[in-house]
Amino acid sequence: MRKSAFATLFIVLLALLLTSCTNNSLKHQVETINSQCPIDLGVLGEVTKVDLDGRTIVYHVSTNSNVLKLSRLEDHINDVKQGILLNFVDDKTSLTQFIAAQCNIRYEYTDAQTGEQLVIDITKDELKNAEALVGNDMELARRRIENFVATGRLQLPMQVDEVTTLTDIFAEGDNVGYVYTIDESTVPSDTLNQRIGVLKESIGESLKHNDLSMTMLIDALAKDHKGLIYRYNMSKSEKTFDITFTPEEVVRIQLQQQQ
Repeated sequence: MRKSAFATLFIVLLALLLTSCTNNSLKHQVETINSQCPIDLGVLGEVTKVDLDGRTIVYHVSTNSNVLKLSRLEDHINDVKQGILLNFVDDKTSLTQFIAAQCNIRYEYTDAQTGEQLVIDITKDELKNAEALVGNDMELARRRIENFVATGRLQLPMQVDEVTTLTDIFAEGDNVGYVYTIDESTVPSDTLNQRIGVLKESIGESLKHNDLSMTMLIDALAKDHKGLIYRYNMSKSEKTFDITFTPEEVVRIQLQQQQ
């Protein structure tokens, strides 16, 4: 009887010890992430701080309604969640630590202008399922491209400048494309046609030094051997001009981004 009681006490103490170690591990992870803040999330804003709520790591994300309205994300929470999980797959160290700690993840988005909020919860089981993609670069690239298109469309239409509006993002065959409408009363189709070569050089140069989301897209396109299209539709004549970056050109851009 005394031996059984001793064994029970030992198990209880061991459980308490493991719980304490896990909590300390989570606190250390939160401190590490906070030391990296703010963390750029592209069009989805930036992580301003991270804290611990029990066994849930909470990411506080500040967004800009001029870029993306949170109300548009409400019907596409699964797409946003998929994007978060794909990012964790890229960060294998954090993913492994989160799974070992059996913690949950919460993203709390707050619009810096309006105060509007959106919460997305990710369970420990969802993190575990995402681990299956680690090391599968082709499948990870394919899913990232699909997610980029799905979440990118949420911010459309977007006024790029006085004459250019981004109206669509698509995945078609071996290419991902951006579709723009050009105000032809300001930029005649002949003028655009004459400057296609210069415009391609300008776009190619900008891609080498672009934001996080575009850098990740270029990396996924290179791994999945896909090209990139910039399609310009003229507002009056309905003429269309395509600027195409082949898969080989995308790989070169990826290498230049890494330099």
